[in-house]
Amino acid sequence: MMNQFKSRTMIRTALAVLVLVAAVPVLGQVEFTFEGFSKSTLGQDVVGSTYTVLGIANPAVSAPTPLAMDFANNEYTIRVTGLTLAAFAEDLAIGAKTYAFNGGLIEIFEDAKVGGTAAAYAAEGTFVDGTMLLQAVVDPNWEMRLDNPPPGLFGYSGNGVGSCDLTGGSELPMLIGMEFTTDNWTFAGTGIEEDNFFNTIPPGYDLKFGTKVIFPFDPTPADEASWGEVKSLFR
Repeated sequence: MMNQFKSRTMIRTALAVLVLVAAVPVLGQVEFTFEGFSKSTLGQDVVGSTYTVLGIANPAVSAPTPLAMDFANNEYTIRVTGLTLAAFAEDLAIGAKTYAFNGGLIEIFEDAKVGGTAAAYAAEGTFVDGTMLLQAVVDPNWEMRLDNPPPGLFGYSGNGVGSCDLTGGSELPMLIGMEFTTDNWTFAGTGIEEDNFFNTIPPGYDLKFGTKVIFPFDPTPADEASWGEVKSLFR
């Protein structure tokens, strides 16, 4: 009787694991990655200043992505607008700047290389003249920290982190159909740097500014396994 009970328990547990695996997207594709720059209305460190971030997907670092992207034929761009600096603090003793933002709208676009317009930082409109694939609202309290390591030759650099909720775009139904959640995607600022000897920033921009929009859970790999291998997990 005890063996029968143990066998039934193992089967129920194994089935529960299989159901959980099936419920999670198994694409192994979890983020959108862009490289670009940011500009601000009043100045980088001025409270009340509104940031705009523009970026271009670099195929070498942009895969894997939640949606299939045809880099051979299309250019992919991101625009973030309305990031408003709500608080700023600088600690000169340790060389650190901390920023807190509210607001923000993220838009990801696809534009054909033939018949489209190549993105140029001198013309913001070239980043948004294609098809808007996804739109997301940035959640409150998005944070950025920049540090100036001794001896301070390279300027301040750092990262930002927060979350966003997908709200629109032509490909949102596709993600929903693949059982991706729409809430609490990570919105990260990556490789953020001030102008320095090794980093040239286009006129009118304040910071080198990469962005990632990341699925909030790690998809479970779909590896084949025998029933014996499944059972061995519970011994």
